[in-house]
This record gives sequence, structure tokens and C-alpha cells, in this order.
Amino acid sequence: MPVRFSTRCPNSDYLGFEASPEAIVAAAKKAEEVGFDAVFVNDHIIVDGSPRAAPWTNVYDPFVAMSFIAAHTTHIGVGVSVLIMPYRNPVATAKSLATIDRMSGGRLIAGVGAGWNEAEFSALGVPFHERGSRTNEYLRLWQACWAPGKVSFAGRYFSFSDMHVNPKPVQQPHPPIWIGGTSDAALRRAARFAALWQPTPLPIAALVERQTALRRACDQIERAPIPTRMSFRVEFSTITGNAPPSGGTRPVGHGTPAEVAGDLSSYREKAGLDAFQINFHGNRNLDQLLQSMECFMRDVALLVSD
Repeated sequence: MPVRFSTRCPNSDYLGFEASPEAIVAAAKKAEEVGFDAVFVNDHIIVDGSPRAAPWTNVYDPFVAMSFIAAHTTHIGVGVSVLIMPYRNPVATAKSLATIDRMSGGRLIAGVGAGWNEAEFSALGVPFHERGSRTNEYLRLWQACWAPGKVSFAGRYFSFSDMHVNPKPVQQPHPPIWIGGTSDAALRRAARFAALWQPTPLPIAALVERQTALRRACDQIERAPIPTRMSFRVEFSTITGNAPPSGGTRPVGHGTPAEVAGDLSSYREKAGLDAFQINFHGNRNLDQLLQSMECFMRDVALLVSD
């Protein structure tokens, strides 16, 4: 069975070099050219100076970036992973996403997260302790806004009756929602709302344990189990020039194409994965990122699919 791979384009400095409009478009076009099934952007609005926030001090707006990507590609999925759900008015967000889905011909993927940066919540005037409850309600509100006809909704944060919210997305009943997180609450959210669960990189044992918890959450609401597409960090030493640390264990996903293929195959065998979100790290410039994309699909993807 062919394994599917999505990837990320540089709408932030997170991938190792300064983000730019040219880099965003070039990476998205390369991802489509070499065979990734979807390309994603990141989301942060205003961050503090903490070490964890350092990669996110320069982030292009995900809605505008997705629009540019959709305009410069023809068939690849276009998504955000993840949109920090509580930061924005959910009705306005639902309209923006439906518009992107319309204008891209039904290619939108909405990755959703509750957020972690308390300083960012404070700067945006959103109570940090409400992030989980707001995420759950906003997801229900998105589904209401994307359904056919007039919209009525009654929730803790938003309520209205018989309102028009158009256009509706091409993809019905709604565009695919991808949800990450590893807590029990995040897994319950994924079971209820997501087309698939997309956790950040996890050791195999931890991933398998959380998959078991996710299946239990699906069983509790009598829903068929949802698949996993785990984020997987890849760095090709021959491209980036960054050798794995000597004298210790080689980091998973760091090394030669054959070593990376072996790591992915191990996850596929032990965790039953048939899709991965590939995040390329260690690149110092756009050219290295594009080389990494080509190398992965040429020298790794087919080995993992065998």
C-alpha cells in the first residue's frame, strides 16, 4: 500500500532560514512537483521572547499564505498545521477557510490546535484557561457555519439564530480537520471532530499507547477509529552539512536517506502508520529545503512504501 507524505513550507523561520513570499511559493510548488499529497503552513500571531517562542518571531499569516499557495498550485492539498483555534473569531475564521476551500477547488485541510503560549493569549486578550473549551465550541461552530442553509448556534461564547454565512466550502459536510495533541482531552477532541490524528513526533512506544487511548475515545462515542499521520522530523546530513552527534545514539530521522527510510519503516511496522507529515529541519536556505524534498521523495518514499 503506498504511503502518503505531506510536508511544510517556510511561512515562518521554523525550518531554519528566514521566511519569505518567494520561499513559501517555491516550496509549495516543489512539494506538488515531487509528489507530496499536501503542504502546510504554521500559525502564530504575536509571541514573546521565551526560548520556545524563538522560532515563531516571524510568521506569515496562514490564511494569506494558503491563498498564495493555492493560486500557484493545481492539485496538492493546502492546509494549516496547526491553526491556533482560540485566537480568532470563529465565525470569521470559518468564512475565511470556506473561501480558501472554494477558491482552491476543494483542497483545504484545517489542522487545529488549542495553543500553548500563555503570553500570546494574553496579548490577544483571550483567556488562556479557556483555550480547551473555546477550541471545542469553535469546532462545533465551524461545522454549523459550513452546513447548508442558514446558521443557528447556541454556545457558551457565541449564540445566534437564522443567519447567513456563505460561501459554503466545496468539501461537504466540511473540509477535513486534523487534530493533534496527546492529552486525553486532545484525544477526545480528535475522536469527536477529526478526520485523523496528527501528533507531534513521539517515540514508538508512546505513540502506540496514545493510539490505544484514541481508539478507546472513538469507541466511547461509537465512532470508527480514525487514522494517525504523525509529524516526523527529517534532516539529511549530506544536504545540511550537520552531522548527527558523535558518540551517542543517532537522532531518529537524522542521517542518510537509507537511515531515514529505516526509521520511517519501523514506525510503519510497529504503529501501523500509512501516512506521515514530514518536517525538514537543519536547512540553512531555500535551496537546501528544495533539495531535501527531492531527496526524500526520490530516495526514501519508495523504500518506505515497499
